[in-house]
Amino acid sequence: MKILFAPLQGYTTGIYRKAHAEIFGGVDAYYTPFLRIENGKPREKDLRDLEIANADCANVRCAGIAEGIARDGNARKENCAGYKVVPQIIANSVDEFKILAEALIAKGYTEIDFNMGCPFPMQVNRHRGAGLLSDIQAVQEIMDEIRKLSSVTNGTAPIKFSVKMRLGQDSPNEAFALLPILNEAPLTHITLHPRLGKQQYKGAIDFKSFEKFYEECRHPLVYNGDITSVSQICEMERHYPKLAGVMIGRGLLAKPSLAAEYKGLRDINSAATTQDFLGKLFQMHQVIFDHACKTYQGDSQILSHVQNFWEYLEPSIPKKIFKKIKKAGKLSEYQEAIIEMRGQS
Repeated sequence: MKILFAPLQGYTTGIYRKAHAEIFGGVDAYYTPFLRIENGKPREKDLRDLEIANADCANVRCAGIAEGIARDGNARKENCAGYKVVPQIIANSVDEFKILAEALIAKGYTEIDFNMGCPFPMQVNRHRGAGLLSDIQAVQEIMDEIRKLSSVTNGTAPIKFSVKMRLGQDSPNEAFALLPILNEAPLTHITLHPRLGKQQYKGAIDFKSFEKFYEECRHPLVYNGDITSVSQICEMERHYPKLAGVMIGRGLLAKPSLAAEYKGLRDINSAATTQDFLGKLFQMHQVIFDHACKTYQGDSQILSHVQNFWEYLEPSIPKKIFKKIKKAGKLSEYQEAIIEMRGQS
């Protein structure tokens, strides 16, 4: 069963994806935080994250990728480094969808994920994410556009689309009203988080509705929601044998070795002991820290990009040191906390 890394804004950045793939591994595809429209065009900040320079790839010749397939090569930078990246977009209409999809196709991407699940009010109130699920006409128009774009090739590769969604914003009836439309669309898979948008990440998961969707969905189905252990992945695999995979976000941020442990890669990429896990964690942090120091200026900017790394790792860190990391206002204070943590590991 495939393991997909869910996108989390501010956490699963380009450098995070690269470092995780190289050090922990086990993930079949990394999904980027969504690209959105701002002032009528793709948001520049989102585009920059897709364009993280990949020095390792500069000297790598990608097997099977002829020169010129990707018009500006950005898709190749991440994907030819040995890990697969799928950009995600969020839109409230077919017009927004077209602008974003065409921007990604122009950058050489051949797979795009469409977000109909974001529960945050800022997006829902703009009729995006879970806020789009009740608009059958808008979804139909977007699926029609997906059908058109799926007949296009980018170089030699066809354009593929997938959907990430919730059961609805206010009711599971919203997802089931859309299912006939989704079943007819040329999608590679659907990822379903079986909560309502209004729940955000609280409250019980609706497994009864998930099972109904699982039985009626004609596309490969990926489960998303509250996966934090190998035993949970195995239980999902046992209970839903047709399941194509699981998408994990916070669970992988809290335990970066989770995917590799599930895949039995302990002898290669995974952490067999706590000591090994911490060693890989420090190695991954160093990659992210070095990148932040080269890319940003001033303590404040650098700290804003490295402190997030530890947020979901709090259970793995001594409480006193975690507080020092979060409260550090100077780079020297932050580095002292990291040195102290290394000394205790």
